Amino acid sequence: MEIRFYLRTIQRSWWMIVVSILVAVNLSLVYSYFITTPLYESTARFIISPNLEYVEGRDLVNSLEALDKRSIITTYAEVITSPQIFNSTITLLNGNPSDFIDYTTSFAVLPDTNIISFTVRGPDPQVTAMLANSIGQHGIDFIQQLYIAYDIDFLDKAMVPLEPYYPRPVQDATLAFLIGTVVGVGLAIFRDMLSSTLERLSERKMFDYESQAFSRSYFERRVRDEMTTSPGNVLTLGFIYLNGVEEFYDSLPQTYVNMIMQKVTETLKYQLRGNDIVGRWSKLQFSILLPSTDGEAARQRMTRIQAVLNEEFSLEPGDKLHLVLDPRIGLADRQGGEPFQVIVNQAQAALEISMQSDEKINLYKVRPFG
Repeated sequence: MEIRFYLRTIQRSWWMIVVSILVAVNLSLVYSYFITTPLYESTARFIISPNLEYVEGRDLVNSLEALDKRSIITTYAEVITSPQIFNSTITLLNGNPSDFIDYTTSFAVLPDTNIISFTVRGPDPQVTAMLANSIGQHGIDFIQQLYIAYDIDFLDKAMVPLEPYYPRPVQDATLAFLIGTVVGVGLAIFRDMLSSTLERLSERKMFDYESQAFSRSYFERRVRDEMTTSPGNVLTLGFIYLNGVEEFYDSLPQTYVNMIMQKVTETLKYQLRGNDIVGRWSKLQFSILLPSTDGEAARQRMTRIQAVLNEEFSLEPGDKLHLVLDPRIGLADRQGGEPFQVIVNQAQAALEISMQSDEKINLYKVRPFG
């Protein structure tokens, strides 16, 4: 299931993956060809063996055994790569040490052999080969003055490299392609998760938690949109106040509050048309918008709804306590292009009359309200 989810996510955001790959590959190529300095490496190899002029017979066997302990070979390698040998070689070449600051040396002792691999890396292929051979020769001369029991000599001299070891545009571009793919897939998944999170946050702002009706802010926006898009059409705004639960509302458990409010929302949605809008205006007050409906038609419809909402009901099965919502309703229709706040004030005024009189549904009129 998760694999299908990720595949759909990648399919929806394939363009992000393509863009990520193109950016990564292009950056890699630009860096390889225009920004970074190519580096070359030259390698010389040296072989170490007992000096037959000074070692013979039993001493030769002991000398070979000593070479197997690797300490002699490692010592020779450290000597060749030491800063003293490097600086002395530069001096012998009559060079300026600052000109060789970008050159580095390293060594490796080849496994199960008496061979040292000595490498010089730097920006000039000719210089790397020259330094590898010159430093190697100077190191040989230095070692032979100190140790006479073992010979060290070139096995292979360094050659001028034809291609840089760094950067490698093809390999780097391939790696950039893989990295771009991974980053693109990650961005696609992150975008999908962020979009889902934003949608959930938007829904939370859109709906009232307790009643699952539209929130007041969203309801107001829908009413204003309706007035703007259809300025000449008649519509009716209504407020429904749950007068029957006012006294004990604050003492009810949250679960019961949710049950009551959601029952009202479900009833209103079931009794109204599909394009009618139901919102939660305040703690005990719901709001409704009936597009393309005048006040008299709205009053007739709300009479039926008021009767349904006024029926007794229980919060739990078998509960002897029956609740009566006793809804009071105020309506105001917009027929002359009145602004939003005027219609709201008119509906609230009609609701006040419903709260104070025996007539539980009132439609705003200039008289006797005006």
